[in-house]
Amino acid sequence: MSVERFVKGEGPYSFFVDLSDSTATYDFEFYTRVDAPLDSLRKLTALPLQVTWTSPSFHVFREEVYMPMEGRTTFFSREVRTPYRADVQPVEPGSWTLMVRAEDLPEGFCGLGLVVKRNRQ
Repeated sequence: MSVERFVKGEGPYSFFVDLSDSTATYDFEFYTRVDAPLDSLRKLTALPLQVTWTSPSFHVFREEVYMPMEGRTTFFSREVRTPYRADVQPVEPGSWTLMVRAEDLPEGFCGLGLVVKRNRQ
């Protein structure tokens, strides 16, 4: 089973993530679309993301990751979908909050999406 949500705009991007099934592991992917001229799209490499996870008991975990900006490109847009984490088993089951910030967004950045896939053990 998977769930996805897309947040439009320049962020920050906030996602509520249900990790309440303690018998499952979870996979996460980020996705986006950039609408820009082809010359601008060719210059895209990787987007730094500041990721903050907040547990149900309000413990905070932070990291910086890089989202490769490679993907299906047309003359006016690029669609990007990239794995973030795989086979995650949370230390605390429940509803988590994922906050993502990105600086220096490329021209035409439409927003950020998150796919959460629950894997049965």
